Amino acid sequence: MFAVSFVVPCYNAESFIIKNIIQLKNKVNSLKINYEILLVDDGSNDKTAILLKEITKKDKHISLIINKKNTGKSYSVLRGIKKSKYQYVIMIDCDLPYFKSINKIIFYLKRNIDLVIINRKLKGSKLKKRQLNAYQLTRYCLGAIIAFLNKKILRLDIEGGDTQAGLKGFKKNNHFYKNNFISQKFFFDLELIHLFSKKKLKIVSIKTIFDVPTKSSIKIFNFKNNYYILKELINILIIKN
Repeated sequence: MFAVSFVVPCYNAESFIIKNIIQLKNKVNSLKINYEILLVDDGSNDKTAILLKEITKKDKHISLIINKKNTGKSYSVLRGIKKSKYQYVIMIDCDLPYFKSINKIIFYLKRNIDLVIINRKLKGSKLKKRQLNAYQLTRYCLGAIIAFLNKKILRLDIEGGDTQAGLKGFKKNNHFYKNNFISQKFFFDLELIHLFSKKKLKIVSIKTIFDVPTKSSIKIFNFKNNYYILKELINILIIKN
């Protein structure tokens, strides 16, 4: 039977995490596959870790990894992947973006596609409801800058340069194990896509219908966070180019 490890990075998600993990479990159960769900708490300073400990006690398919301090999404995802036991991995943010597209991810993985990514810039992708506030505008501008640099410097053949959507599936291989991932905070997704593209592995982008969140646990107006975003991106562009 087809088997998948789901890696879910979590940070300060006490208000919705239990509901979302139950929703994810119910979804995966309906797919009739073998699976595990690895929850990675990235040093949350609310009750997220406590709630996750409770849910893991009740389900043998769910396990928990806790970072001693807030290290970053990239670090958390990679730590979860390294602990995963199945060859196929799906990584999804804990707010379950693009949740309905999990079926499509698995469909392509079963057909020997090496990497399947959600692409919000792909023709046919739609934003459910257009809203505009300062957070969303800043998020859009950062995304546009990242997409431009991806295409012009790393020369990624991804329509629209969208590498950061929070749902991807891939097959672990020798290239993955041998690669030195340098991102700790934000850009593991970019490094993964660049690796698979460079090795000329099979990549499929799929369209989606999505919401843009009105806020995030990542404070993009914070100077320190913006510094880390730019520093990581520049390091990756220099080293991986």
